[in-house]
Amino acid sequence: MFIRNHSLFSFGHLLDVSSWLDRRLNPYRHSICINYQGHPLRIHWTRRADTQLKATERGLIIEMQLYFSCVIKKRVLFHHEFALPTIPVNNDFSIAFHAVEAAACDPEAFVKNYPAKRILDSAAALKMRPVELRFDYPAQQWSGEFTV
Repeated sequence: MFIRNHSLFSFGHLLDVSSWLDRRLNPYRHSICINYQGHPLRIHWTRRADTQLKATERGLIIEMQLYFSCVIKKRVLFHHEFALPTIPVNNDFSIAFHAVEAAACDPEAFVKNYPAKRILDSAAALKMRPVELRFDYPAQQWSGEFTV
């Protein structure tokens, strides 16, 4: 298995043969388009993610987060409990999206635990919204990505 630690300027998964093969064997077969803040949000997930969603007794909450620090990072986090408002997609999962300001611009703290200071609620931050979300359950662990 290849280590998937890609920098902003790397070729990332483009040169990863195992990633390419996995995408061919486990495509995003399930999809839904929902209305998110008056705009369409397309959500796609794989068969193995759907199997895991059905097996989970508690609903899954998928948090899409724009993390503003020294750099901007898009994060997809998976929870069973979440304090902020969510939007139910179906009986199996709900989504949440927000922009977060970092507590400090320390590269070591950024990499280790993404310290958050506050949720950004300015007019510009509220205009940002996700367009597409993709998630999967490879190697018994949730993973996801989204576009804004």
